Order: sequence, then C-alpha cells, then structure tokens
Amino acid sequence: MGFKAYGAVLLLALGHGCARVQLPEARITPGSAQEHLTWPRAVDLALSQHPDLRQRRSTLDAQRHNRNQALGAYLPTIAGSVARKRSRTTSSSTSDSLTFDVDVSQPIFEGFATTGAALQAWRQWEAAQWQYRETSAQVRLDLREAYVELLRLHKLLEVDQRIAARRQDNAELIRLRYEAGREHAGSWKRAQAIAEQAAFEVRQTRRRIDSQSLVLGRQLGGFFAQPMPVAGDLEQMVPDEPTPPADYVALAEATPPVQRLTRSAEALKVAILAEQSNLWPKVDGTFNYGYSGSKASKLKDDATAAVTVSVPLFAGGQHVQGVLEANATYRAAVEAARSQRDDRVATLSQRWAAFRDAWELVAVRRSFLEAARQRSEIVRAQYTTGLASFQDFDIAEQDLADSERAYVQSLADVQAQQAQWIQAQGGTLEEARNGT
Repeated sequence: MGFKAYGAVLLLALGHGCARVQLPEARITPGSAQEHLTWPRAVDLALSQHPDLRQRRSTLDAQRHNRNQALGAYLPTIAGSVARKRSRTTSSSTSDSLTFDVDVSQPIFEGFATTGAALQAWRQWEAAQWQYRETSAQVRLDLREAYVELLRLHKLLEVDQRIAARRQDNAELIRLRYEAGREHAGSWKRAQAIAEQAAFEVRQTRRRIDSQSLVLGRQLGGFFAQPMPVAGDLEQMVPDEPTPPADYVALAEATPPVQRLTRSAEALKVAILAEQSNLWPKVDGTFNYGYSGSKASKLKDDATAAVTVSVPLFAGGQHVQGVLEANATYRAAVEAARSQRDDRVATLSQRWAAFRDAWELVAVRRSFLEAARQRSEIVRAQYTTGLASFQDFDIAEQDLADSERAYVQSLADVQAQQAQWIQAQGGTLEEARNGT
C-alpha cells in the first residue's frame, strides 16, 4: 500500500471519529438516595431535560433562522473583489494590472417572490411554535400518566401488604378450625393458596414499581432512580367536579394540532404568491464602483449602474402548472386542518365524558369499599362463631380485596382522565409549571 493509500485511510479514520456522537451519560441511582419527587419538581425536570422538548426547541430555532434568512432577501447584496495580475508579453517585458471593485445588486421587483417567500417562512415559524406546544402537551400527558401510575403502584403496595397480612391471618384461622375438626382440608388448602397468591402480588407490585420508576425517569428526561420515591396522595389529588365546556368547536380550533395545520395551510397559501412570481417581469438594479490600473499609484475610478428587466415569455407551461400545483396543495392543506378540527371536536367530547365518568366513579368505588369492609367484618365474626359458611367467608374476603384495589384504581383513573382532557385542550408543561 502506497503513501497516498495510507493517507486516504488515515483521513477516513479521522473523519469517522469526528462524525461520532457522544450521548449524555445516563445512570440509575438508588431510590433511597433521592428525595421524594413532587409534581412541580417533575415538571421542572421534564422542561429542562426531556429530549423531545429540546429537539423541538432546536427545530424552532432553525425555523426562526430560516425566517430571518428569508427577510434578508429584501436587502441588497454587496460583494468586493481585489485582483492583481502580472503577465509576460515577451521575454523582456511584463505588464501589471490592479483592480478594486465593489458590486451592489438590489432586487427592485421580483414578482412578489420575495414577499411570498418571507411570508411563507414566517408562517412556517409560527407552525413550528404550535408544533412545540403540541409536543409539550404530549410530554405533559406522558409525564402525568407515568407519575400517577407510580403513585398508584405505591398505594397498591400498601393495599397488597394489608391484604397479604389479612390472608395470612385467615389461613391461620382456618388451620386452627381444621385441626379442631370444624373445617375440611379443602378449605384449609384454598386459604393457604390464597395467602401465597397475596404474598406473590406484593412481590409483583414491588417489581412493577421498579420498572415504572424507569418509565417515569424517561419522561423526566433521563433522571433515573430505582425505586423512585414520589410524593402525593391520590385521595387528596382528586380534582374538583368537572363542568362541561361551553363550546367544543372554539376549544378545538384553539388546540395546537389545529393551529399548526392552519399555519401550515397559510404558508402554502403564500407559496402560491411565490409561484405566481414566475409569470411576472423581474426588475433588478446593479451598481459597480471600482479602481483599476497598472499599479496602486496609477489607479482610475470607474462606476456603472444598470437596471435589468426580465420578462418571461414562454416556458412550456411550467410556470402556470406550478401555480396550479401550489393552489391544489393549499386546498389539500386546508382540508387537512378542517379534518383535524372536526376530529378534535369529537375527541374533546369523548375526553370530557371519560373525565366526568371517572370522577363520579370514585364516589361509587368508595361506597363499595365501605360496604365491603363492613360486610367482611360481620361475616368474619359470624364465621368464627360458626354462623357463616367458609364459602360466605371466602366471598366476603375476596370482595373486600377487590373493592380495595378497585378504589385505588379509580383514584388513578380520574387523574389519568383529567390528564387526557387537559392534553386534548393543548395544555402544555409550561402551563403546568404555572399551575394551570
């Protein structure tokens, strides 16, 4: 392999190394080393670290620069040049030349192409702003659901531990009754199996807490702790009674997805103006001022100014078809925005109904839980005195366990449905930080 080949390999290796991207470090810390995570703290972490939001901010910056770049087309273009030449005419004589030039070009009339491009870039920037709000609303929903789910699992762990202890006591009670000849072996075996299942559910919930902690850490922007300690009481977090919105259509039209598609349609509308510019004459002004001569002490100045008018006469119909294509694309974008608006109206209605149902269900589940607790104590007392059968005792205990779990689930469901309702309206993380 020759020297050139080695050089090519070296350059390739260096280029490959320069092209590598080093991701930020991610690590999982013990949950015992962390303070209890509050909802405001979770919002702050997600706002500063979530990669989806950081990506959208960078995209928004790019659109802002593109907007400013489009506005720069209104300004003149100025270029300067310096040229020094020496040429040999014969074996004994040479000639020198030195030139300084400044060229200025100013578009005077571009058939509204510059205006159309500037307006299009501005609408695209506005669409990017709504795209960011849409992403922020989705991140808020994902964060809230992950946060509430972890709260639910911690609450469920407390319930499962109580159930497991009660199931163990029941198994001991039935063992004593079996040894006294007042219960058969099948009841004792079933009580043992139920106690084992309750102990398994405690271990299962602990494992789910560990895995859900990492799910929450992802929504926090890579802040991982296992298990993640969270602060909050689901019962105290139950929202106030939701009231129906006055106008679903007005709500829908103000949501980020509809606004984003509307701005995109507006960008395509002004794109028609840019396409129409190909049918108009174009007027450009140029100005040149410079010095030229054989050397610096013998320079002469020279200035020229010109106005150029270019008239499109025939381009095979390309320009007309371009305008028709832009107009059709614009109409398609308007229909896409209308479709999103109509879909959002239906979604808002469904989300509010689900939120209201979940809110009312909390009271229903609480009533069932209170009834199950009272019934289980009555049946337990009857069973110990021989007034109730094992089947009645088993059913009452299972009903109590199911009611406790269902109540915890209803507390989490109302939080999740509220988050879905807020997301459907376009509520962002920034608004969550401000308490709305």
